Amino acid sequence: MFEDLRQILVEELRIPEALISPSATTFEVGLDSLSVVMLSTAIRQRTGVRLEPLDLFGMERLEDIAQTMEENVR
Repeated sequence: MFEDLRQILVEELRIPEALISPSATTFEVGLDSLSVVMLSTAIRQRTGVRLEPLDLFGMERLEDIAQTMEENVR
């Protein structure tokens, strides 16, 4: 799931790939409230996984988001 997340961040949110690693924090890659809403929508559209923006705000690292995506695959 991390690769799916990486693609979404690069292609949909235009985050430079060099900033993206499992241990990177959401702050380090520049996610703000608007981009978290966009990320939530893109994750649902691309993977079918529903993660609410509020859930994403509670996740500090990208690996946490990818793990939660994996746990919620239907």
